[in-house]
Amino acid sequence: MKTNKAWHEQNRMPQNATFEERVHWHLEHQKNCNCRPIPEKLRSEMEKRNLLKK
Repeated sequence: MKTNKAWHEQNRMPQNATFEERVHWHLEHQKNCNCRPIPEKLRSEMEKRNLLKK
């Protein structure tokens, strides 16, 4: 998996991010970088709330 260093430098996860901020950050991360998947705990909650495209 390749890291998009420029994207990461410009898009830091907010400190003490809310659930909504984390979801937004990870969805944008998926569009711009392939360095890692969405953490399983967050992915599971996103699926429960129907926030992921299947």
